Amino acid sequence: MKIEDGKIDFSKNKTVLFTEYRSYFYFFLLTAVTDAISTTYFMSLLGPDQESNFIVRDLAFYYGIYAGPALGKIYQLFAVWGLSVIAPSLTRLICIVVIAINLFATGINITVYLRAFNAAAQ
Repeated sequence: MKIEDGKIDFSKNKTVLFTEYRSYFYFFLLTAVTDAISTTYFMSLLGPDQESNFIVRDLAFYYGIYAGPALGKIYQLFAVWGLSVIAPSLTRLICIVVIAINLFATGINITVYLRAFNAAAQ
């Protein structure tokens, strides 16, 4: 397959994320799990209608507040992997951006959860 006169070697690139960028991949997995768990916790208190990510919100309405965030993270994993296959030279940047987004989302989820928990406690 050719994209912009560049050849994509799928057989070589399919393992780039898991070999050359293994540490980024592991950190991505860690942040994805923390985001999914924190999303589930805040949804358990406030409901899925408060989720700002429309894909995760729809998945949570359809599959529940536990499976919805998990499926969203599985989709995110496949997106990161697919982009690393198409553009292996951008894998590090893609991982860093997604890790930052996951950390930011985790922070927001925890903040929202703590505010709701404190409001319910008062």
